[in-house]
Amino acid sequence: GVSAPRTRGADGFPLPNVRHVSNTIIPDFDIPDQTFTLSVMQWAQFTDHDIAHVPFPHMESGEGIQCCMNGRPVTGPLRHPRCWPIDTAGDPFFGPQGGGCMNFVRSMVAVGAGSDCTFGYAEQLNQLTHWLDASTVYGSEEEEQRALREFRNGLLKTSGNNLLPINPNQGGLCEGRNKGVLCYLAGDSRVNEQPGLTAIHTLWVRQHNRVARDLQNLNPHWSDEAVFQETRRIIIAQIQHITFNEWLPIIVGDSFMRSFGINTIPSGYSFDYIPNFNPSMNNEFSTAAFRFGHTLVQGTMSLFSASGGVSSVRMRDHFNSPHLIQSHGLLDDIVRSFTQLPIQSFDPFVTQELSNHLFQTPKFNFGMDLMSLNLHRGRDHGIATYNDIRHICGLPRAQSFKDLLDQISPEVVERLASMYRSVDDIDFFVGGLAERSVSGGLLGWTFLCVVGDQFARLKKGDRFFYDLGGQPGSFTEPQLEEIRRTSWARIICDNANVEAVQPLAFRQTNIRINQPVSCQGPNIPRPNWAQWLGERPAA
Repeated sequence: GVSAPRTRGADGFPLPNVRHVSNTIIPDFDIPDQTFTLSVMQWAQFTDHDIAHVPFPHMESGEGIQCCMNGRPVTGPLRHPRCWPIDTAGDPFFGPQGGGCMNFVRSMVAVGAGSDCTFGYAEQLNQLTHWLDASTVYGSEEEEQRALREFRNGLLKTSGNNLLPINPNQGGLCEGRNKGVLCYLAGDSRVNEQPGLTAIHTLWVRQHNRVARDLQNLNPHWSDEAVFQETRRIIIAQIQHITFNEWLPIIVGDSFMRSFGINTIPSGYSFDYIPNFNPSMNNEFSTAAFRFGHTLVQGTMSLFSASGGVSSVRMRDHFNSPHLIQSHGLLDDIVRSFTQLPIQSFDPFVTQELSNHLFQTPKFNFGMDLMSLNLHRGRDHGIATYNDIRHICGLPRAQSFKDLLDQISPEVVERLASMYRSVDDIDFFVGGLAERSVSGGLLGWTFLCVVGDQFARLKKGDRFFYDLGGQPGSFTEPQLEEIRRTSWARIICDNANVEAVQPLAFRQTNIRINQPVSCQGPNIPRPNWAQWLGERPAA
């Protein structure tokens, strides 16, 4: 079809129910990673929200479309044509609580890419600028950006205690939580989803304002617009540098960074820009592979106080409600968890905080299942199956479930065979999540293939990438040298009330290496913006 979701397998029989797949193949087991910190997961979410956000339609009133009523699918004339709810009747968790139907609205589709602006095979709409351009900080549209700016000294708006500005359009409780908590405003509308995401947004707004003040002091004659645009240019470069220099090598591994041609260079300019390289967002990337971070989530977050005390909170109690930060002043405790708490291992196990309690509100004892939503969204978008991606990524196409043993453990292959009628039916998200990590990287082969390819497009297709030479937006070499002194550890040190942090903040400390060092000392370099003194500004 042109826009129908994938509902049937290779033999014409219906595909297995996504909630059954979630329960069977992606259960909840607590297996903390031994190497990497929670920062790895949080950076993944922050990056994802910079480059992809597929919208779905709303009612004319602006309210969300409801496809379920009283635990059952809406039928008849009240059912919206974009409804495709998930059947959870009889589910061992949702069923007894009256949750026999999980709301799901199909994604909006985009007009075709051709010059005639016609529809062809459905491709879903991305409502963000898909570049790695700090749209999480600045928004993807001019109107969004204007709502975030002070229009004074190049600064972004903040609220009390140097926190994010309050969203004036939500004028009340954040998502109906009866705690007197207001929603924050940021470049991306999902800023309030969970406390760690709100915290990382806050760090980058503070970093913008820190750099803006330094540039204004260096160049008092610069206008507000000049300071803002030059600061934005620096912040984008810092985010790109941390992503490609510190974070992405953990995800795909150093050897694959080199094979994809996306490794950073220690000095000088890169000339990697390819004018005819297609930089657009791959549907398999945004709808499946880049959702790998869901398996890294800690369902219970430990908060570390300055005095060494540790408290714990469940994620289900903090979806869409930033009261930990707003009412209790725990931003710094959350930031400390970024470097002191491990991620969960990359594996086909996901915390029940996401699989049973996603976006749970105080009125209910259950929420939604993110794994079911991921699988259903992949079928909604008609993305390639796991076996298709195996073939595309250079693995032999599996003819039977036994052929999956080259990448997936026997126990998980057995569970896959119990759920899917054919190896050709396996959803890409669940197949990729089940793979063993490659040597030196976090991801398995197919996720690595798709993620690495996408980041190569984001780097080589971007004429404004931070380390490029010979472009109108290029930094001078001395300026670029300062950008390269940026690290995630330095961002944390400068923008949170922490005394010390390990220099490699995405990696855990151990007895021998990567011990925490003073934020005031020389072991965590800091950029010197003096190279911008007297510089002609970007605007």
